[in-house]
Amino acid sequence: MEVRMSIERYGMAVRLKEEKRDFYLENHQKVWPEVLTELKKIKVKNYSIFLKDDFMFGYLEYEGNNFDQDMEAMQKISIVNEWTVLMIDCFNPFPNHEKNNSWVMMDQIFFME
Repeated sequence: MEVRMSIERYGMAVRLKEEKRDFYLENHQKVWPEVLTELKKIKVKNYSIFLKDDFMFGYLEYEGNNFDQDMEAMQKISIVNEWTVLMIDCFNPFPNHEKNNSWVMMDQIFFME
């Protein structure tokens, strides 16, 4: 009997600095393979980032057991942390979240399968 893992969906938002736009887009055309490997190890899939003006929306699906714990552990991996430090300089805080200069998690209000 096949056991099906539940899929958790996450949406997140951030604002992109205009002066970092080209840098961010170029790097996401060739994301470091080691970073993608680590995301796959913790059961992240269907990860997409969308951009409109300076607003970015990220979407991913997670099939692991503890999203927060896996994300925290992943950031301790040297190559992932290096990528994160490089990318985080590209962001402006999301409105009403000025103390967070990275992605803010969004609440899911609708889903159709």
